[in-house]
Amino acid sequence: MFKQSGFTLIELVIVIILTSILAATAIPKFIGNDGFEIQAYRDQLVQLLKTVQQQAMSCDADCRSTRTSNLYACNKVIIDNDRFGIPANCGTSLPSSYDVPQLGMSPEDADNSQVTFSVANTTVANIVEFNSRGIANGCVNNTNGCDISINGERTLTIRIESQGYIHE
Repeated sequence: MFKQSGFTLIELVIVIILTSILAATAIPKFIGNDGFEIQAYRDQLVQLLKTVQQQAMSCDADCRSTRTSNLYACNKVIIDNDRFGIPANCGTSLPSSYDVPQLGMSPEDADNSQVTFSVANTTVANIVEFNSRGIANGCVNNTNGCDISINGERTLTIRIESQGYIHE
């Protein structure tokens, strides 16, 4: 008598299923970054906008007088094509670097990134400025709110509603 050896049908099906699960999870990791970079910058920008909005609402007269020397008192965010952040001296240009990375995206990060930014529905093309009620000044007369697009492997949008609510 010959003894038959080999795999059963159930064993072969289990191996095929495990191989397909492994391929479905591992291959995207090798092909690209799975959109991690664009999501990280979206989260950083949302947090920066919310922080600046809170600062604008809690800033009193003494705080407003130190805006040019205190980045934490500035109530606006500049969003250029390749980076974003709180402007230098609360003006209209981004600084060359940030001591604290949470205040914006550095030029080095922008050079290494494949992400671009654009702002729609604002009165000043690349500036989002909040008033003492937490409303983005450029969105006050716009019932549709402001949209910030983050473009990379895919496009993500941040919306600032006309009432000041910021969401993804």
